[in-house]
Amino acid sequence: MNRINYALVAIVLICFGCGKNFKNIAISSEEKFPSYNQNYPPPNDYKNPFELSQDYPDNFKVENYPWLNIDFKTNQFGYMESVLKYCLEGNIEVNFKGQDNKIRKWYHAPWLHDDGRYTTNQEYIGNGREYIHGLTRERGTPKFEIHKNQDIELESWAVGMYNEPGGYILGKVWKSPNEKPDPKNSNFPEGTVSLKLLFTDGTIDKVPFLDGTLEWDANIYECSPASSICTKKTRVNRKVRLLQIDISVKDKRAGKSGWVFGTFMYDASKKGVSVWEKMAPIGLIWGDDSSITKDLNNEGAFVNNELKETYLNAALIEDKNRIYTNQAYIRYHGLGGRLNGPVDNPVSSCISCHGQAGVNDKGVPMSTGDFSSNRQNFPLTSFNLYFTTPNGGSYERLFNNEKFTTTDYSLQLSTGIKNYYNNERIKTQSVDFSTTKNKQLEKFTIQETKEIINYIKSLPVVNRGE
Repeated sequence: MNRINYALVAIVLICFGCGKNFKNIAISSEEKFPSYNQNYPPPNDYKNPFELSQDYPDNFKVENYPWLNIDFKTNQFGYMESVLKYCLEGNIEVNFKGQDNKIRKWYHAPWLHDDGRYTTNQEYIGNGREYIHGLTRERGTPKFEIHKNQDIELESWAVGMYNEPGGYILGKVWKSPNEKPDPKNSNFPEGTVSLKLLFTDGTIDKVPFLDGTLEWDANIYECSPASSICTKKTRVNRKVRLLQIDISVKDKRAGKSGWVFGTFMYDASKKGVSVWEKMAPIGLIWGDDSSITKDLNNEGAFVNNELKETYLNAALIEDKNRIYTNQAYIRYHGLGGRLNGPVDNPVSSCISCHGQAGVNDKGVPMSTGDFSSNRQNFPLTSFNLYFTTPNGGSYERLFNNEKFTTTDYSLQLSTGIKNYYNNERIKTQSVDFSTTKNKQLEKFTIQETKEIINYIKSLPVVNRGE
């Protein structure tokens, strides 16, 4: 048995060979949800690693939310700036440690630390949270998607948080590390806000408009770990730069979806002193305009004037005749001109992707899009399937003849639930390989090891077009 096989079996033995003591070992004696992926822990002398903000409130205070005085359909930038200001208050000072915010606490969704993804050599290549800032891996950025200088693929990593009403629902879904999550409780109240910071490992020479943006250290991969040409699949500490900020707001004025999604990007050329003053609004979306099929197969970034539930900042759309220095620009939006951010998938939208948030009774999530197609050949059948603007809230939804419980547009909830059940399946399957908690690693046969590994590799994953 090689060294890597020993390591994987050690993980299985620790997690699953001790029966009722599993939670104590994997989560700690304080019965907390894990904060980061245990395949890549911090050094023993590392101070202040990321901690999950998980003191979920039993109730919440209804605030006088300033954006409620703004009509997002007529004053999009005013609405977006009001929400972003609310999100940044108290968080900048504590470097986005939500539990330390002196104005209002913010909360993280559990179970984004481990998705059980391994290579054929049993190397962990999953998207689980890293230990410095709690970033999870997002869809990678193909060449030239965000800048004409970007001649290499880039990694994207992000961290998201919810305000107090959102934290209240997180606690209803995830009552305890010892209890199964309950997606039926995924009904976020009015005033819920989610904030997401998205970082890229792109350097200034590849993405010039990131000059001066926020830089963080992160324990991440050196290249796309799923790529066959990536030879260094392990995580190391590297610099990442803030590129995109996403906001989502539970706002009944949105109608069917119940949510308003907005996206910003950093623009080095924008007036202002701080990083936050240089965040340029890209646009808003609150529905998928499900009846409008115009421009579905068009490439690039453009404004589709037929859309009524998307608003785009036309000033950011790339002008191919312009010579850019440090100015930000957008090379594509979502399908048919719907809103998506610069590192998101060009054949989806904020609504189409998040609207698919949900799981079946085995914790398997809904497919979030047709990522096998590109814009030029994106089929109308896929558009009709994924761009329906589902109702907000939590309810039983029939999708592709299968029943799912929706998680109210929260992919953080549905992905976490999927990860939880993946690990439970590993536990159930692997316990037979450890008949006593004192069984020595060398007593595992090669065949036993292969069976454990093959089971881990067979677990379902969420396809968001990575």
